[in-house]
Amino acid sequence: MKGFVNINEVDFNDERAVLKAALENEVKGRKLYTQYANTVKNEMARRVFVQLANEELTHIEDIQKFLQASDDFGEINVKSMTSQDSVRHAREIFGKLVSEMEGRVSASDDDNESRDVAMEFEKNGYEYYKLGAKATKNEKLKSFLTWLMEQEQSHYMFIQNAFEYMNNPESWYAGEEHWLLEG
Repeated sequence: MKGFVNINEVDFNDERAVLKAALENEVKGRKLYTQYANTVKNEMARRVFVQLANEELTHIEDIQKFLQASDDFGEINVKSMTSQDSVRHAREIFGKLVSEMEGRVSASDDDNESRDVAMEFEKNGYEYYKLGAKATKNEKLKSFLTWLMEQEQSHYMFIQNAFEYMNNPESWYAGEEHWLLEG
């Protein structure tokens, strides 16, 4: 994907290089989502992108903590960073959006284009963190990268569900109503 760090250019044996590329990707994601939040026509789409931009900021801050830590990341408290259940969090936010935006949804073609780019960005992020988690020998970093992988997956699902709802709410209710009931 244009703008995403080329996986083939990262030395996954170098943990700092993996983290620096991850930071670069999260910064690009935040900029992308902020741009989309300011340009999409649909209010629900705008709020989806605002939420994602805010979550990218949290990831940026966490990655910076790793980059500032000692080589073994001994002072990092991964449990506190990764305590949020990504999927449950996405479901809760989506449930609130649906409740608040009921009847005021309809994504434009431009909005749907932003969805496609965002989903591809999250998919690439997932693959990147998967490779990083597989390559590292440090258990703290592996746990963190695995959690980031889960974050990317929940972002992907959040985008997918929100836009499915915006494009065809009746069909979404028939097939995906469990998101609201479980959250």
